[in-house]
Formats: sequence, structure tokens, C-alpha cells
Amino acid sequence: MSNHATSPLQFLVFSFNRGDFLNNCVESIQQCAPQAGITIWDDNSDDPLTLQTLNTLSAQCDIRQPDQQAVEYSKLHGGLYGIMQAAIENLSGNPLICTIQDDMQVVRPISAPEIERWQSLYHDKAFKGFFQPGFIKRAKESITYVPALDGYHIDRLHRSAGAFYSDLFLIQRNLLMETNWKFYDNEAKNEQQARQHFSQMIFMKNPFIAWLPGVPAWRGRKRTWALRFAERQRKCGLYPFKIMDADTVQPFCERPSSDIPLAERYLTFSGDSLPRYSKRARQSLLKNFYPLTWLRVTIRVISIQQAKSLFGILLNGTAGS
Repeated sequence: MSNHATSPLQFLVFSFNRGDFLNNCVESIQQCAPQAGITIWDDNSDDPLTLQTLNTLSAQCDIRQPDQQAVEYSKLHGGLYGIMQAAIENLSGNPLICTIQDDMQVVRPISAPEIERWQSLYHDKAFKGFFQPGFIKRAKESITYVPALDGYHIDRLHRSAGAFYSDLFLIQRNLLMETNWKFYDNEAKNEQQARQHFSQMIFMKNPFIAWLPGVPAWRGRKRTWALRFAERQRKCGLYPFKIMDADTVQPFCERPSSDIPLAERYLTFSGDSLPRYSKRARQSLLKNFYPLTWLRVTIRVISIQQAKSLFGILLNGTAGS
């Protein structure tokens, strides 16, 4: 059970069947934001490792799983979004809410003055919208620095999502409650809702969360043989980032705003977590940051005949005809 239920910063961690990733995510929060509250919202995992991880973490964090009402909401509005709705509504008070999923981690310490500044921006009504606290994956669009909010506008107004809303966000709870915010079943619909109620999203100049690369994927709560095969080919797994120390954090946070916080520029992997990739794969590990990029590429090159042969081998131990 968390001892930080009244903390001004509350992390909502969303989890499903990735116990080792969940443990890494929670440990990174505890190391970088020991003053913050942590609630894990698990989507009824059934993986033994994840269940063991949840049991261990229950001594340190609040563990929640969706009740029947939330399950029914999830069926209508998408699994993640139903749980996010329950998570927001179950909080009390007016804390800063930071959402994070188990395939992400916090990568640098969060200071008390930073938290106080975010609170002041909302309290003084200097900003009414979402902060995006994640490192930028790529910088193809125009990016404009907003000094008053110490962050960036990214020109994604022409896109269906990503200008006003992201599933990874930081916001003060009352802003959501005052607008009667209800999560829809996809990011594009939530983007439209955010455009109606809020200012354009701010990408933090000094982000503190990053997506992990090469994450094993679930689709519809299932893992198909094609996904598993592609993941083995690409050596998908848990490759955590090194958490920035004091000597790294200070120059990072004091750098000029013209230096965009790109993941591949500022993040490094911890220890010997990387497998023996080819040179090309190593170079693309951070650049192809979306977890399924490799899987989509790998699956495309498997012809129908190859897939049939592989399927035959998996079932019978012999090549299919």
C-alpha cells in the first residue's frame, strides 16, 4: 500500500501481462520520484510472472483492477480507456496526474520545484491543457518553444491526434473533472474532445518519461504466433534505460531550448541489457522507437507460403505443404 496517497503528484500505471516491464516501470518511479503516489491499474492479468509481480508490489503501491462496471465501460470504450476513466474517477483531491504504461519508464529525477511549478501554472490558470512528459521520438514537424510554459508546440494540427492529446500525459485532476471528461475508445476521439476544452498540448522541454524499444506486444489480449516469431527474430525484450544522475540531469535541464529532447540523443541503455544486435539493428533500436515497428517490418517479409510452412513446423514439427 502506498504511503503517498495525498502527494501532489500521482502516477497512474496501466499494466497487462508484462510483469518484468511493470516492475521496471514502478522501480523507475520510486527512484526518480520517491515523493509521488503510485497506483497500478492492472487489466486483469493472468500471466504468472505478472501476478507474482503485482503481489510483490502490493506492499509498496496501491493495486487496482477494474470492477464489472469498468469492464463494461471498457468493452464500449476500449480496454485502456475504460480503465483510465476508472483511475481518474477513483482519485481524490486535486493532484497532478501522470499516466504511464508498463512499457515505459521514468528516466530522470523529478525535483520538488518542478512539481511546484506545474501546480502553479494550473492554479494561476496560466495553462489549461495537457503536458506531454515523454521524450520526443522524432522531429519531422515544426516545433515552437513556448517560454512561459517551458515546453514546445509541435505542429500536428493537421493530424488526427497528437496536437492536443496523448495517452501519456500530465494534468491537474480538476481540469478533467470540471469538463466532465470521458475517455473515448481511441486517441483521435480524445484529441477532438481535448480541442473542445483545452489549450494545445505542451511537450515538456525537460521530459522525464521514455518508451522502451522492442517491447513484446499484445493484440486483443492475445499474442499470435506471428507476433511471437517476429519478436524472436528481432530479439524483443526488456531493455531499460539508464536513469540520469545529477551530473547528467543538470546540463540536460539547463540546455538551450533549441536542443530538442530527442530520445536517441539523450538516452542510454543500462548495463549490458542489449542483446547482440547487428550494427544496423543497434542503430535503429532508438530511431525506430515505436515498439511494433520491427514487428510490422518482419511480418511483411514473411510470404504466405513461408507462413504456412512455419505454421506447419510449429504444429507438427514438419514443414507444411
